[in-house]
Amino acid sequence: MNKKIMLVSAVLFSMLLTAACSSNQADPPAETPPAVVDSEETDQTGAAEEEPPAEPSQGEGQPADGETKPIDEPAAVGDTVDYHGAVITLNGVRDSEGDEYLKPQPGHTFKVVDITVKNNGLEPLVISSALSFSMTDSSDLNYTVPITDDVKMLDGTIPPGGELTGEIPYEVKQDVQGLQLSYGDPMKEGRAIWAVE
Repeated sequence: MNKKIMLVSAVLFSMLLTAACSSNQADPPAETPPAVVDSEETDQTGAAEEEPPAEPSQGEGQPADGETKPIDEPAAVGDTVDYHGAVITLNGVRDSEGDEYLKPQPGHTFKVVDITVKNNGLEPLVISSALSFSMTDSSDLNYTVPITDDVKMLDGTIPPGGELTGEIPYEVKQDVQGLQLSYGDPMKEGRAIWAVE
């Protein structure tokens, strides 16, 4: 009887292992590369941003009403970048002297970027101002995000079709050159880049 139980267990285990290791799924669809939408083009169309996205056609991954630039080139303030379903707009940039508890070091300022992220994907999108975004200068110095009451931080989970607007402060030198804001996901190719100045 003990041998029968062992034999049945071995057969069931083998079947389970075979089922777990085999895959009937086809390859997942390739993701569209990130694209940049020129803000001048989208501003002229008026309500084009409020319309639902059309089905991809010949220029798959390219917006029908905006100019698409290579993702490696920096976009400008006001431009929108479609990064694998995360549609990100750098709305504006301002300088801040901080709040009553936290001030920038002498010779520094807080550069505050105002960003809107829309989730055009099918899964919830987690946005972390400290982990998803980074700011660098022309010498590739990476700036940190201070915690201040002066801004409404861009942090949260965006459901599919949802939108999140917030700000991220970076403490930078007042005379810094070549500031760039970038957004990326380590599991996806490329980074969305904006020239901040």
